[in-house]
Amino acid sequence: MGSRQSASWSLLALLIVAFCAASASAQATGEPCQTRSIPVGVSIVETSVARENSVTYLGLLAFFGSTVDAGPRGSADPIPLVVASDRNACTSIAEVAGKAVLLWRGECAYIEKARNAQDAGAAAVIVVSDEEELSPMSCAGDASVTIPVMQVLEKDGAQMEQDIAAGSATVSISELKIKGTVDLTASTALLAMASLTIIFGAVWSLYDQMSHSQRDETESNPHGGRAAAAHGSGLEGLEITESSAAYFVVFASVVLLVIFFTMQHWVFIVIKGVFCFAAVQGLTALFFAAIESSFKSMSQDINLPVFGTVNAVSVPSVSLAVITVLVWLINQGADWAWVLQDVMGMSFLVNVLRLVHLPNLKVGSMLLMGAMCYDIFWVYIQPHLFGNESVMVKVAKGGEKHESLPMLFLFPRLGGSVGDFSMLGYGDVILPGLLIVHNHLFDNRKVESGRPRMRYLVPSIGAYIAGLLLTFMALYFEVGGQGGQPALCYLVPSVLGGTVAYAHSRGEFKEMWRGGDLLDETEEDEGERLIGSGSTNSTAANV
Repeated sequence: MGSRQSASWSLLALLIVAFCAASASAQATGEPCQTRSIPVGVSIVETSVARENSVTYLGLLAFFGSTVDAGPRGSADPIPLVVASDRNACTSIAEVAGKAVLLWRGECAYIEKARNAQDAGAAAVIVVSDEEELSPMSCAGDASVTIPVMQVLEKDGAQMEQDIAAGSATVSISELKIKGTVDLTASTALLAMASLTIIFGAVWSLYDQMSHSQRDETESNPHGGRAAAAHGSGLEGLEITESSAAYFVVFASVVLLVIFFTMQHWVFIVIKGVFCFAAVQGLTALFFAAIESSFKSMSQDINLPVFGTVNAVSVPSVSLAVITVLVWLINQGADWAWVLQDVMGMSFLVNVLRLVHLPNLKVGSMLLMGAMCYDIFWVYIQPHLFGNESVMVKVAKGGEKHESLPMLFLFPRLGGSVGDFSMLGYGDVILPGLLIVHNHLFDNRKVESGRPRMRYLVPSIGAYIAGLLLTFMALYFEVGGQGGQPALCYLVPSVLGGTVAYAHSRGEFKEMWRGGDLLDETEEDEGERLIGSGSTNSTAANV
């Protein structure tokens, strides 16, 4: 019991760090060098001595680099247009101070081309595509590009080159206001990962509750008599109290500010270490369950030097978990590393959902409402109060050195470049997930055997999916002008509101709000109330 409680406390501490880091990451715009996560169209108006009238071309801003500085009437001042001395700009190019430089795709990364042009003094970069459609240009690494970089179609680039050769040409660049895009495949994958994580956590938590209750029944009734407690009494793990729910947002804000004001490399190393430690715990639990169920004969105590008496299954479980985390650490920059990161994150979140519990709907409401207020303040309000600089966005981008925070689910956008991901922060999974797990345990509070009930789990997951779909819609329509969306602003109303409405329709709202079974009418008349008592949804009941 002690080791489980210790693990639960450590997971709660990790949860606070994960929440503030992941909430910041939810606003991040891809890899550290990127400055936006949605495509931005630009209008490129070219004027040339070779023709009487100007020509307008459509361009697409890269995910890195600056925005287009608008001049009078929304158009930038004319900039001389030249062709790069090295057409691909994969090496240093000739001086192009104050000019827009035309170069071609291929042979090296977009970020390298842009950096070489910037080093040559370019005011803007126009990359000519070799495809029939414009594609987002992303980057990976810590390179800093502070000029606008955009892409045009091959035929448009060829026409610009001809105009330059015919004499001289200038371009005026302005931003086009277009809706954001949501990659359907990537968004569906994130939704599936988040939902499966919560379902797995709910099912495992209920399994633990029923197994623990069966052990209690056997110990208290060795002759086969019926136990007097319903399942869930004394459930192992950590229970979130009213005070911890109230201070959760305060602690998360403090951690966020500490990261913001220190912004040192060691801080991000510590956060990455926290993530790895949590992943080892989660993976160990998953490997242990899988190995124990497949090789039951292995489940026996053995004596190990230093560690003492341990279950034999723990040895391969811990070993596999450590190896998995080490492989990810060594290959973080690999194209496939996101797969391991998602597996590690899922194991961590499932372990939290399994071990950390809400005692009742009252505490769950306090926790979720506080988390939603945290998102609203740090995303929408704080930048307007303190110097127009977003604490959350700066932390998400890793400061000046573009450090990375791993605490989020990733899935590559189809058709995007390497490093172009759709993302979902862990905080947007774990906090609604805690309430959904609570609902599932509440639904099965009196189930002693047989098939578990799904009366609350299914509609709760449906409400969670609806909240994520609202988030994706908000991302598409750029609600609030954010490159990312604070998902809790949509998830909390859908999950919490759905829970309240469904419990009320079933006549179980009061019981869920208080936690445990309602007292009979006689006891209520005597004034015995459970509100605020901290009793859990696993309170003993006579049967």
